[in-house]
Amino acid sequence: MAHFTYSETLSKSELLQGDILQRTPALEALLRDVHPHYFQHAQNRYFIVLTQSCDLVCRNGQTCAARYISIAPVRSLTVLTARQVELYSVGELSPSPLICTQRNRQRFQNFLERLFNNNEPEFFFLQREPTAGLPDDCCAFLALSIAIKAGLHYQTCLSAKFLQLNGNFQAKLGWLVGQMYSRVGTVDWPRDQLSEKIEAIVKQSAIWIPEKSQKEFVRLARDWIEKNSGKTITELEVGEILKNIPRTKERVQQQVMQIVEELFKEVLTADPQLKTKFANRLRNDDVLASLLPGP
Repeated sequence: MAHFTYSETLSKSELLQGDILQRTPALEALLRDVHPHYFQHAQNRYFIVLTQSCDLVCRNGQTCAARYISIAPVRSLTVLTARQVELYSVGELSPSPLICTQRNRQRFQNFLERLFNNNEPEFFFLQREPTAGLPDDCCAFLALSIAIKAGLHYQTCLSAKFLQLNGNFQAKLGWLVGQMYSRVGTVDWPRDQLSEKIEAIVKQSAIWIPEKSQKEFVRLARDWIEKNSGKTITELEVGEILKNIPRTKERVQQQVMQIVEELFKEVLTADPQLKTKFANRLRNDDVLASLLPGP
């Protein structure tokens, strides 16, 4: 059974909003002549029809009402996720692997949830459907649409059609394209499946670190990069670096001890055991520990 996004039947006699087009030789030739940049762009794996279905109806053997057919490029989902997660990365460590904070992890998860339920402006998610010729998850970039003459190229598009949205998702696509203010009610992903899909993409997109550790992590990671010239920092090294970052409580204790040593240097010199007693008291004070955020 096809994913709920798609129609169970494929109409090869008419072109509809939301039809997915293969890059057939005829469509390739069209792009080469009319939109060479889109032809040369290897990431444009497929195209999706954006023109409303009512304007694509051919009556009495005539051409359709629309003078132009709008189509938008469809690219692999990884193209979009890589671009999006880069916005959240710790830029100071470029060009090392993408490292992001845990706070931005939630932002990325929220973005993916909106995207998969097709509530993210300018994009339309297409779940993989290998049996129909769509082997990977993809995404239509609606803002990058181009126009081709319907009178000359309707049949070229129809012949390239290999996958068709169901009626509700055709309407959802139309809503996104038209930037309407009312929400079209389509089926959302089941929560467990959505969470699993999002988590898989989040894990493979970046290495995530705690927000409060970012400053110290960047300093230690730079040292690692300088000492290991030519090597790429991995998740294993990131974990080791994080282990070497003092916990909040330890950092507070160190700072307090530094202040005490500066202010009461003579007293501590006269009684060396006093410094040890004070450090132990700081370390074991439950009230102080409860006042400090996080670990």
